[in-house]
Parts: sequence; C-alpha cells; structure tokens
Amino acid sequence: MFCLPKTAWPPTPHTLERERGVIQEQLALVPPALMRRVTALFPYWHYFTLPEDRRLARAMAEVHSYIRKMIERTRERMHESPDAPPRNLLEAMLAARNGPDSTVTDEQISANVLTLLVAGEDTTANAIAWALMYVAADDRLQQRLFEQSRAAFGEAGICPDYDALKHLDLCEAVCNEALRLRPVAAIQTFEPLSDVQIGGVAIPAGTRMLFLTRPAMLDPLNFAHPERFDPDRWRHPRAQSEGAHELKAYLTFGAGPRVCPGRYLAAVEMRLVLSMMSRHFEIELAIDPAKIEEVSAFTMVPNTMPVRLKPRG
Repeated sequence: MFCLPKTAWPPTPHTLERERGVIQEQLALVPPALMRRVTALFPYWHYFTLPEDRRLARAMAEVHSYIRKMIERTRERMHESPDAPPRNLLEAMLAARNGPDSTVTDEQISANVLTLLVAGEDTTANAIAWALMYVAADDRLQQRLFEQSRAAFGEAGICPDYDALKHLDLCEAVCNEALRLRPVAAIQTFEPLSDVQIGGVAIPAGTRMLFLTRPAMLDPLNFAHPERFDPDRWRHPRAQSEGAHELKAYLTFGAGPRVCPGRYLAAVEMRLVLSMMSRHFEIELAIDPAKIEEVSAFTMVPNTMPVRLKPRG
C-alpha cells in the first residue's frame, strides 16, 4: 500500500533516502505554526512565548544549520568542477552569487532555500494527493491517463524529455481541476503598505486581511457546474458551450504581482508524477473517500490518503 500522509512527502532533495532527518521532523512543525500566527488576533510571540513557540524556535535553528551545511557542501562540489553547468536551483543561485557585480547575498540564498523547503514541494505533494483522490475514483479517467502517458513516453519508463510534457495535457487538466476544488493554498494573507479603500471600505496600512481562494472557484458565475470534477473543462475551455470558464477566478496560485513564482515548476512536477503513476499502476483508494478530511495547516492537506497501486501488465 502506498500512503500519502498528512505531512506529505519530504520537501527537499534526497530526503527520501533518510528515514528520519532534520527536514522531515523539524519542517513538519513549520506550517502549523505559520497557520497559528497568520490567523492570530495578536502577535503575542513578540512579547512572550508558549511551549509550541519554543519548539518552533529550536526547529528553525536546526533547519538553518542544515541549510548552511547544504550550501557549503554545494560550494565544495562546485569548486571541484568549476566548469560544470549548474545542476540544480541551489547551484544556479550560488553561481549567480559568484558572478561579477552580483547583488545576490548569502542571506538571500538561504531565504530562498528555506522557502523551497517550506513551500516548494510540500504544496505540490499535497496537490498530487488531492488529484489522486479523484483519479482513483474514476476508472475511465485512469484509462485515459494511461493511454496518454503511454503515447507520450514511448519506450521510456518515465517522461523522456521536456517536449513530451506537451502531450500530457490531460495530466495537467486533472491537476488544475483538483486544485480548483481542493486548493492547497486555501487561505492567503495580505497587508496593505499604505491606507487604501476597497469597495468603499477604508483599510489602514498594516491591516491583516485573510483571503479565501476557493469561493471564487466554486462560483457558477466563474465556472460551469462548479461542483463537478471535470478536467476536460481545462483542455477545451473556449469550446465549452455549457457556461462560464473564467481563468481570472482560478486563484490556486494567487494573482497579481504576488502570484506564486513556482507555479510553472509545480505544474511540471505534478504532470511528471501523475503521468508516471498512471503509466505503470492502476490506482485504488484504500479508504472510504468520506473519511478523507481537509486539514488546514497553512496548506490544506488531506488527513490521510492511503491508496493501493497495482502494477499494470
């Protein structure tokens, strides 16, 4: 049995090789703590700390130590092969740091690594989990995903190259539709930098505002039959004659200048995982779907998601 747990998959390279490590154990404390602080009426932690705040502080100290070691190991590896092109995002950032007249700082690199660890892959993993819930419940959809993946892969076991991604539009549509109904970033926060008025309401600078992303995506004015899981709405939106398909209302990754910078990377990762699983396995939920609950821990995650994977012949 394959199980997608509440904390999803480890959010950093090679942590799957470590059964219990600093990333899995310590980063698991971060999203719930962020959720508590985002929704807190008063920033009490500036004045006193509770046991959970002290646990978070110890966890963050270990995470920052781990990040420093990761950066140093990467620097050493790059020093040994100075002419090799960057092989991952961290190497690319360090290469930019070493460039002439660079304005990139070590602090910025560390902050970006932390962002990737906290919000980079955990969100994507949970998005895949929600997608699998819908895929497992629809045999016909699974067959379509299998056929598309088989055609795109050819003789390869996984997606062979970037161009093949263009032929995995159904995989992308499934992920888009799953995130419309189950947005991982269900709550977003904003603070105006200056006094503003929105809809005639005066909002002073620094006011904490919470924004729910799902209501707009479940509004029939924006999406036809919004309660229905229909991935094909994303494949031929202009040809739909049943009603609305308002892309501006698709707020899973936010919008405007603060839109998620990793949305395209996430889309690629989700297509790769879903296509690989559909190509090689039949997917079946190992739990009553009614028992799968949404848990708001900064990201919206399933409380449990056990599935059975049956290898295809």
